[in-house]
This record gives sequence, C-alpha cells and structure tokens, in this order.
Amino acid sequence: MNDHRGRVASVVLLLVMCLLNVSSSARAQTPLITDQVLITVLRDQIFAATPGEGLMRADLLAGEEIIKIESKGLNALVQTSVRLLGFSAQVVRWSEVRTDLGEKVTDSRVTQSLLFVRTNRRLYGFQGPLGRWKTEDLGVREEIRDTLVAENVAVVVTDRRALAFSAFTGGFFQQDLSTDEPVASSAVNANVVILTTGTRRWIFRSQLAVWAELR
Repeated sequence: MNDHRGRVASVVLLLVMCLLNVSSSARAQTPLITDQVLITVLRDQIFAATPGEGLMRADLLAGEEIIKIESKGLNALVQTSVRLLGFSAQVVRWSEVRTDLGEKVTDSRVTQSLLFVRTNRRLYGFQGPLGRWKTEDLGVREEIRDTLVAENVAVVVTDRRALAFSAFTGGFFQQDLSTDEPVASSAVNANVVILTTGTRRWIFRSQLAVWAELR
C-alpha cells in the first residue's frame, strides 16, 4: 500500500513540476485525479498519467474545445467539440473516434473496464482492456427505451432491438425485439444483463458476447 501511494505521489509531483514550467498565459485545467489515472490539460495538450512511468499525450486540434472529462479506475474519457478520446491505463495509450457535425452527446458513462457514449446518431463503446473504440449507428427515428451500464457490460434497449456491448469481446451485439412484446423489466450486474418481455427472457454475458434466450 505504501509503495502504491509512493508511486501515485511521484506522478502527481511530476505533473506539478510540469505546471510550474508553463508560462502564466498557458491554458491549464485542474487535474482530475482517480486511484489510477490523472488527466490534465496544458496549453493544447492533454496528458494522462498513471502510477507507472511516462506521460501519454494527446494533442488538441486547432479550434477544438474540451467539453467534458470523466475518469474512473483505469479509464478516462475526454469529450471535445469534434471527437471522443479514450484513455486506457491497461494498454497505456489514447484512442480517438471522430463525431459528425451536429452530432450531440446525450449520455456518457465510465466504469473500471469500459466507456460508453450515446449520441443522437450513434452508440460508442470503448474497451478498456484493449484500448479501442467500437461504434453502432442508430436507426432513423429509433426510440431509446432504456440504458443499462455496469462494470463490464452496457445494453441499450430501443423500440426495435437490444444492443449489447462487452468490454472484452467484439463490438455491439444485436437482439431483435418484437414491437408487440416490449421489454417489461431488466436486471444487470457487473457481467450479465437479463431482459424480460411478456413471454421471453434474453440474457447477455460479457465473456460470451452473445444473446441467449432463457427457456
């Protein structure tokens, strides 16, 4: 425990030294510190620091504005005016995905293992253990009914289908739903989601990454 605290303290000290070397006119943002990741912005650069060695940098584009920073455990999400930046302390790198002009973020979640973002056009999932983004387009006039997010799994229920995302495997996995038999209830834990309709139960497990019907 003391060794872990010592490493975190060393990272914090390194960033403080960086801050002291920046001119008073530099753009800076208050660091966001979690138990594993520290995110700070200096001028037009975003730095991620972990208890290990080194600082991972992502450069801001001309005119790009930071909208939101979220961090938990091993992962961090930076939402900007033109893209989503995901950081994974497990693979120690940044990964980006661009958003379209007019695309609006309506929901974002950060867990120990994944990042989940929903916009008015798409779903975005970031697999922390792999450090990569996956995307899924929403249909025209597709209505969101529910969003379930736990440590290793996320599921979006619409009026047409259920879309599941696993932190470990593949991308988004679809299960068609009948418009005559909507989801009546749901249950979720760190790795499993169960959706119940009038006559069926659908189960999704993060490690298997496939929908199965309970009979």
